[in-house]
Amino acid sequence: MSQNLPHAGNILRTSFNNSSTLLAWHNSTSPAVVIQGLLPPGTVADTPGQYGLANLTTAMLMTGTQKHDFQALHEKIESLGASIHVQSGKLMTSFALQCLAEDLPTILDLLTEILSQPAFPEKHFARIQSQILTTLAIRAQDTAAMADQAFDRLLYQTHPFAHPSIGYAQDMMALTLDDLRAFHSDYYTPQNMIIAASGGLAPEELTKIVENTLGAWHKTAPQKQPDLPDFFPPTKSQREHITMEDKSQTDLIIGVLGPKTQGDDFQAASIANNILGQFGMMGRVGESVREKAGLAYYVQSALGAGLGPTPWQVVAGVNPSNLDKAIALIKEELHKFICMPVTTEELEDSRAQAIGRLPLALESNTGITRSLLSMERYQLGLNHLRDLPAKLAAITAQDILTVAQRYWNLDTLIISSAGKEIA
Repeated sequence: MSQNLPHAGNILRTSFNNSSTLLAWHNSTSPAVVIQGLLPPGTVADTPGQYGLANLTTAMLMTGTQKHDFQALHEKIESLGASIHVQSGKLMTSFALQCLAEDLPTILDLLTEILSQPAFPEKHFARIQSQILTTLAIRAQDTAAMADQAFDRLLYQTHPFAHPSIGYAQDMMALTLDDLRAFHSDYYTPQNMIIAASGGLAPEELTKIVENTLGAWHKTAPQKQPDLPDFFPPTKSQREHITMEDKSQTDLIIGVLGPKTQGDDFQAASIANNILGQFGMMGRVGESVREKAGLAYYVQSALGAGLGPTPWQVVAGVNPSNLDKAIALIKEELHKFICMPVTTEELEDSRAQAIGRLPLALESNTGITRSLLSMERYQLGLNHLRDLPAKLAAITAQDILTVAQRYWNLDTLIISSAGKEIA
């Protein structure tokens, strides 16, 4: 890969006095700047009876600050052709902005206000709460969403990840503005905030602007987000079906606990996942279940990523009458996957695709900031992007077989589905 791409020699990494960290990279061909970041809290800070509080708090941040009401805030952002987004995640709240380089001080000032000085206006509370309740009602009629929720319950059990980030309708209806204000006061802090930036400003100039805005936000939250408890995956297979009689499609998930994103197995697992259910017409499961047997409308595999426990899944949409056949055929493909090495052609094609995607993912400021954020969050090192092609090229068929056998234990499969009643 080109030495012009991000590496230790051209990424400026700076830590500020408020315990936040910035990774900045200069994209000299871009007139714009993109910033993405992560800060506490995440939805794991939700407590029983208040699931969805973190998500609702985040959704309210863009409704106004103590200096700018809703209309003034959005008019100022839009007048500069800029954008700001804030979203809650399991472990962190994410934020992103995009603007012209000359407007960065103004937009970063606004973002700092949004995160540190929200107004939580009463007139917008009922609207945002109603929107989330509508989303929950729509999800309750979505077979894919219900299968996913059932899968999380089975895999995570009593772990906080068992609960959906958006929460539950009964909890959402009981939440108040005082709950939001207290949650923000208790948990929102710049400590351990990660900021990634790419665009048409020299890293030193960009760092100074961040230092005077997000870097100048000082607050110690009175409460610390609870640490994730130890996770012990199920030791036997689990199965749950959600009956939704009026649906013409059943959505299916078969999965296991996947490798840690920052662990040694992850890159081999990413190549393995491509072969299993991504490459070409959705890999082996796509070829077998959809193309040859005609049992699925779609079928593919997905490897999760994150700091907590994440899954490795095969997901499919099937005719309800084909559910049992699809499950049996997917299990058959998984059995082959853990018993026989992948072919030389599969390995070479998937490695080449993975290596070829790297420059494409870094063609935009958004792609670059996403990569910088991952390098810091997962402690991958500033030379991760430079070193990754060689690491991918070194993965062997035996590595693929080893990682498949390590994680795809067919005696501990989690299987969830949602659709018509199983006959």
